[in-house]
Amino acid sequence: MNTNERFKPVIGKNVIENLTVGMYDDPRFVYREYVQNAADQIDVAKCQNLYQSDNEACIYIQIDKKARTIIIEDNATGIKSPEVLPLLGNIAQSTKNKYEDKGFRGIGRLGGLGYCDKLTFETSFYGEEVKSIMIWDAKLLKNSINDDSVKIDAAELISIITDYSFQNENKEEHYFKVTMEGVENEELLDVEKVRDYLSMVAPIPFASHFTHRHKIYEEARKNNVALDEYKLLLNGEQLFKGYKNTIHYNKKEFCEIIDIRFFEAFYNDSLLHWGWYGVSEKMYQIPDENKERGIRLRKSNIQIGLENRLDVYHKEKLGNRYFVGEVYAINKKLTPNARRDFFIENEECSQLVKQLQDFFHRQLYNIYYDFSRKNTAIKAKQDLENKKEKIKDETLDTAIKEKLSVEIKKLEKDITSLKKSLPKLLNKYQNKDAVLHNMLEKSLKDAGFDFDVSDKIENPPEDDTKSTETKYTQISAIQKKPLSPQETTLLEKVYNVIRQNLIRKAAEELIQKIEDDLKK
Repeated sequence: MNTNERFKPVIGKNVIENLTVGMYDDPRFVYREYVQNAADQIDVAKCQNLYQSDNEACIYIQIDKKARTIIIEDNATGIKSPEVLPLLGNIAQSTKNKYEDKGFRGIGRLGGLGYCDKLTFETSFYGEEVKSIMIWDAKLLKNSINDDSVKIDAAELISIITDYSFQNENKEEHYFKVTMEGVENEELLDVEKVRDYLSMVAPIPFASHFTHRHKIYEEARKNNVALDEYKLLLNGEQLFKGYKNTIHYNKKEFCEIIDIRFFEAFYNDSLLHWGWYGVSEKMYQIPDENKERGIRLRKSNIQIGLENRLDVYHKEKLGNRYFVGEVYAINKKLTPNARRDFFIENEECSQLVKQLQDFFHRQLYNIYYDFSRKNTAIKAKQDLENKKEKIKDETLDTAIKEKLSVEIKKLEKDITSLKKSLPKLLNKYQNKDAVLHNMLEKSLKDAGFDFDVSDKIENPPEDDTKSTETKYTQISAIQKKPLSPQETTLLEKVYNVIRQNLIRKAAEELIQKIEDDLKK
């Protein structure tokens, strides 16, 4: 073989199927892909001053189940007519910046091919008197892929199934429109399911009825975190994030989100991630019917992966089900992978995993574990009261009464033990977290526990959330004399470790305590 001859690989036709239906777990991803592309172009349109107001920018989705048609349209920049074929006809070719843009691989626009018979792109660029139309025969594509007798590569197949044309258009128009015809997938045509999906996945605002949104917006502003939000209409109705003030456990039982907490982490002096979570009255595991359950991972305000993506980083897999909230990946090098179910592996990604895991284990686990202890005590007391009432029934036979009597004695013993631990639990939060302390105390008092919650505990139990400064007492032993260069270097390393592993406020408070101690 002549080594000067270059091998020319053939890209098989099946790669198109792999880049469409084979890429994702949920067919509704097509909405996410087209919405994120629209959002990117709206950003560009704003920079080009194409809107008289920010509210004018909009993404429209229209689902016609009867006609089995879906339309996704935006009034962003559109595409210049000479660039339509290179951008829409080529696969995995994109001019976007992977560190700046939400969609950048040039494959998301193909998503609709796997779910319709015909996919049409229509676009017009501001100032051009032309509309570009590109039609993909998705039905012919699928038939060709499934027919083993058709020997053809991906590029040739695309040239066969696509058609390109122009029409006159008003030069003031600027838009990009996707039309899917002959949609067979019922999930894509189910308006309610699509609304639920987009309300948790799309980059849209919090609803006005979610009163905690003000606190989230204010905290984000203080931390210079941009929450990318876009106006999105589904069949004429504007969509908002699915968060609400209450968590429903069944048709009659619900509880309030009492407080919103914030957390963040830094890496190499840059903000790595920023997030919030809600604390509820009861802190039970949140049932599936609450679509907002779990702490979600987001990049550019678009959800990464499914709702359970962060479950694996909790101390217990179901730990994520006790909370609602969001983690915003901020660092530019946290780049979504092709499936958008996580990030490309790099040092920033490793740090994200490490810092989230540490936070979930160190703080969130202790909150839901302590509330579970409280809930166990309340349930035991309720069970005891029910069994004491039941045993009074004179119609019960002797065997059942004896069984109830044994169960009552066991519950009484368990409750006696629990009552001894509950004051310790309350004292744990008394001076550290007034909100959680008050929630625990109120629940226990409402349940009928009559111990004196103000009792002081001489030997409080070990607490995983114990203030971190006690771990660094040896540093203050560097003594009350000037530090040597070696000691200064060591102290700087310690400060860096603290800043990388604690939220900013806690880290700075701890460092200040160390500084104060060294001055004594």
